[in-house]
Amino acid sequence: MNRKAIKYSIGILVIGLLGYNSVYFQPLDRKLADGNEISFDAKAYVEGIWGNELRMVYKDAPDIALLIDSLEQNTVAAFETYGYALGIGNIGYFRVQGVGLVTAVNNNNVLLQVGSHVIEVETEFVYGNAIRDASGLVKLNDYDNSSDFNSISESINEKIRKELIPEFRSKVKIGDKVRFEGAIELNKAHLKLSRIEVIPITLQITE
Repeated sequence: MNRKAIKYSIGILVIGLLGYNSVYFQPLDRKLADGNEISFDAKAYVEGIWGNELRMVYKDAPDIALLIDSLEQNTVAAFETYGYALGIGNIGYFRVQGVGLVTAVNNNNVLLQVGSHVIEVETEFVYGNAIRDASGLVKLNDYDNSSDFNSISESINEKIRKELIPEFRSKVKIGDKVRFEGAIELNKAHLKLSRIEVIPITLQITE
């Protein structure tokens, strides 16, 4: 082989080696270690649990009138039996369901008479963590990033505001009977059981 051919072969080899070292696939664990984390899609997560796990736990929610009676009789026991909380403190979240008669349709809420109790169903200010935390499905320790954990509540609330509330508001009127499922937030140290505020996850006009 002449000298020119040898130089040409060496050149091709060098180019090949450079190309091999400059283009490669990085393992997933290396990408995660380098900080290239896969972003959490809260909306997709909520869509995934909405019609299955989330709906099932709310179908088993205590009747709100019976829950109120339990809270009045023994607040501590009712909090321990029915309430959910992220940590130690006075705030508890409760799943509830019931049927009530519409007594008022206001700009921000709908009032229901449930037995001897007046219940306020929120239709405007649907915020906070009540639905997420009362479900007992989502644990803070499962998420390294608190923003991912908080985004679950944001996506749940957004779905309620955009998909549940508008249709209900367009039809509901005084005198209707409404079946609901939802969540409430209560403070054990400053318990107020008059006109409890419910964040709804289902609303159905039955009459």
